[in-house]
Amino acid sequence: MTNGGEEIEISGTRRQKLLAALLLQPNQMVSLDRLVDAMWDDQPPASAHGQIRICVSGLRRMLGGSERDSVIETHPSCYRIRVHDDDLDLFTFERLVSQGRAMIRDNQLERAERLLRSALALWRGPVTAGIESPALAALVVRLHEERLTVQEEYFDVALNLGRHQQIIGELTGFVTDNPFRERACAQLMLALYHSGRQADALETFRTVRTRFSEDLGIEPARDLRVLHESILVGRLSPVGPRHSDVLAPPPARSQGNPACPAGVTLLSRTSPNTVAADRMEQLRQENDQLRVERDGLRRILSAFLDLNSEPGAPAC
Repeated sequence: MTNGGEEIEISGTRRQKLLAALLLQPNQMVSLDRLVDAMWDDQPPASAHGQIRICVSGLRRMLGGSERDSVIETHPSCYRIRVHDDDLDLFTFERLVSQGRAMIRDNQLERAERLLRSALALWRGPVTAGIESPALAALVVRLHEERLTVQEEYFDVALNLGRHQQIIGELTGFVTDNPFRERACAQLMLALYHSGRQADALETFRTVRTRFSEDLGIEPARDLRVLHESILVGRLSPVGPRHSDVLAPPPARSQGNPACPAGVTLLSRTSPNTVAADRMEQLRQENDQLRVERDGLRRILSAFLDLNSEPGAPAC
């Protein structure tokens, strides 16, 4: 093909980039400048706009239909691809996730698990795999993050249903691929612990802590450390927390039995108890939390050792 006497070769890769740029923004107007960035990054040829028009014509022939009835619409200085709800896996994924989250809110966990699993099964690999384009990569970030979040929500549901042993392998692979997602690390620790593998759960935390220290120079999040302390003394509820729960620090002293080591309490983020009634109460709670951060592990370990060394000690 020629454009103004200049021969233009339109590769299949450029058609893929153009189609990907349109599909990542379905039913939206996509400007020529954004399409140019997706196809050539910072070094577009002088004939970039002309090449895009040729690419669009080629895509229309592949997808069928003339310019008038094509799914790719031409508008002044931009294009739009028309996509219906059942035409794109992305739309199906979003619909299934929305339904699954509604089932979680209604405490219908079996149905939520099926819906989230069906949504995740639609992913056959990374979005735009094999297409090198920084501009497209920026569009893919949101989708990638959403998939990881849904995967963690699925693990939460499975843990609440008691499927600890069934998801250990999947969780291990997920943490290996995403080693700095602390929520998934906590889920793996919970799955191992509730499967009777306390030592493996503790070893997982040690691995995570070393990785954070060596690669990032920081400690894991406080919630993860509190979970580790609880696993040390076996003070966890029969199932793991839902995604809407957080791990709160153990109280300074056990109510009613000072000899028992403090445990972990599950508090909902939306619970009114998480908000102090007044400023003085809030300061007191913050001071308690700081004290737990400073010497919580030493106190729990000491209490745990005392309990094991005294045969007549009262049960917690």
